[in-house]
Amino acid sequence: METMDGGWTAIQKRMNGSLSFEKNWDEYKNDFGSPEQDVWIGNDVIHHLTKDGDSSLYISITLVNDNRLYELYDKFSISSEADKYQLFLAGPATGTLGDSMYNTGNSNNDLSGMYFSTPDTDNDRLGGGNCAASHKGGWWFNSCHTTFLNGRWSPGFWQYPWFPTVMYGTSVKETVMMIRRH
Repeated sequence: METMDGGWTAIQKRMNGSLSFEKNWDEYKNDFGSPEQDVWIGNDVIHHLTKDGDSSLYISITLVNDNRLYELYDKFSISSEADKYQLFLAGPATGTLGDSMYNTGNSNNDLSGMYFSTPDTDNDRLGGGNCAASHKGGWWFNSCHTTFLNGRWSPGFWQYPWFPTVMYGTSVKETVMMIRRH
């Protein structure tokens, strides 16, 4: 709560990987986990908190060597379930992680405008496959991902939590996504 003058609400937190984020649409819609450990507060709640388009998104990844990296997106919101929780991001993006969500330089990797997908609800742009089912977690997938904070926390399986800065989940100690109104 004290990060960058405080006022943040955690929407995602992974502290040790003890909770699987391979959940279905309704679980991501509502919520799962525990605020003290691993949690997703629910896409309905995220939508209601951000629907006016006046929120920032702060993402931090703490590596196993305790080095904390972050990225701040100036504008963040998601639409309602009727619009598949479509993600809206706008810059500028600043921080030590690098922008791997909004302005990646490759339209197949940019996540702004993407719909949320889960293993049971495929809304990605990958023809002939389901990124959420293949990668074992819900997210705003494009043609799969180069950024994916809800990956399977398992040695050798979770690839590209935040490409190119964090290539493998084995490097990750914890992740946090937080929002704050301007």
